[in-house]
Amino acid sequence: MEIKEVTDKNKWTEKKEFLQSWEYGEFLESAGRNVKRIQLGEGDGNVQIQYILNTLPLGISYVYIPWGIIPKRNLKEVLDYFKKQKISFVRAELLEQFDTDEYKSKTCPNIQVRNTWILDITQQVDDLLIQMHSKTRYNIRLAERKGVTIDNKKDLKLFWDLNMTTTKRNRYQSHPKSYCEKLLKLPNTYQINSYFENKPVACVILFKHGKTLYYFIGASSNEHRNLMAPYLLQWEAIKLGKTLGCEVYDFWGMAPPSKKGSDKESCYHSYCWQADHNLTGVARFKAGFSGKLKSYPDAQEIILNTFKYKLFNIMQKLRKGRAKAGHPLS
Repeated sequence: MEIKEVTDKNKWTEKKEFLQSWEYGEFLESAGRNVKRIQLGEGDGNVQIQYILNTLPLGISYVYIPWGIIPKRNLKEVLDYFKKQKISFVRAELLEQFDTDEYKSKTCPNIQVRNTWILDITQQVDDLLIQMHSKTRYNIRLAERKGVTIDNKKDLKLFWDLNMTTTKRNRYQSHPKSYCEKLLKLPNTYQINSYFENKPVACVILFKHGKTLYYFIGASSNEHRNLMAPYLLQWEAIKLGKTLGCEVYDFWGMAPPSKKGSDKESCYHSYCWQADHNLTGVARFKAGFSGKLKSYPDAQEIILNTFKYKLFNIMQKLRKGRAKAGHPLS
């Protein structure tokens, strides 16, 4: 089956997951990523894959496929195609578990979230409130009673100031400001801000794709944390999703479910997770809104050039970290 590059947006069909959407690919290109798209076959039976091509020193290159779908019957063809392009290995985070006998592969950490928390928002507003944990409902109303106000204004400076406070407090690295600026310029991104006495206290950035509204990034100040503004923000985001005609609100990123017989387990509102996971606090917050877990298959690295793959891993050990592509959002 012929494999050809797709360069015409009109020939790209809408994908289930936003990471395979043409618009998100354009955004990644604007942020400096080398985005490519290929198609196998024609008509209704075609297979389309959007990926990021990464080139490194010493002739090493790899392809990253986030949340793509490659039917088992076409997997060898796709891998053979990449091998002919002198790709060293393929990092695949596919929506369906896969295996290949023709090439060696190994499980590796997911760049995108491995587990996420989703909420059916087709229900009535009152029903959504009833299904929440009582403490979550209380915190939403507390924020309202204490005078927390909301607007939906896109404001890069407001977000960035809060984001710098958050990253410093939680000790993690942020995306560059230019990346966030380009993200906010997309027509399908939204920003909700909360204020107390006209001073910003927290905000969220949301991304809409199809019938799903995704919680992308959140940030908050070190002040007025007792006002529970993040609870009100999430509630406003859920209601915005309903207004936009979405059916699902994706809270993005969740601690994995607890293992059977584990002595390190936390439970809240009918969900139990690994208590020692770094998202344990996040898990309690999100589970309180009700919803259910959605999990993606493990990522795989498929080796197309053994020597260069070994060389890549040596380079990564020297750099003390794995190369990343796409949108981590963990």
